[in-house]
Amino acid sequence: MEPIKLKATDRSPEVDFDFATNIYVLRGMCFMEDVSGFFEPLMAPLKQHFEALEGAEVRFDFALSYFNSSAARIVLSLFDLLDAAAERGNSVTIQWHHEDDEDMAEQGEEFGEDLVHATFEIVDSGGA
Repeated sequence: MEPIKLKATDRSPEVDFDFATNIYVLRGMCFMEDVSGFFEPLMAPLKQHFEALEGAEVRFDFALSYFNSSAARIVLSLFDLLDAAAERGNSVTIQWHHEDDEDMAEQGEEFGEDLVHATFEIVDSGGA
């Protein structure tokens, strides 16, 4: 599957999904008017790819500096997808990056509480 790369805008995140290395990144702001419309074409290939994985190492980096409630629902859907991939025997690590932002760290911790099979890490990027 070809990588998916989208540049960030002032309202949408950078997307860097590398299916060959199983490293996935969402970085930046996420508060577009049509969050579902933005993520729908991304979710289908992710779901298809993760359902076919067996014994793979997967890393998903969330480095969102801000997101709205619609985007939060998408993030939770991504967490569910990743946790299901881990349940099927893949080694899945979710890294939640924040830059000295306690609110974002707490939000990440809340999302991570529902994970059963995937590994969850909070990473303080400290402005780097």
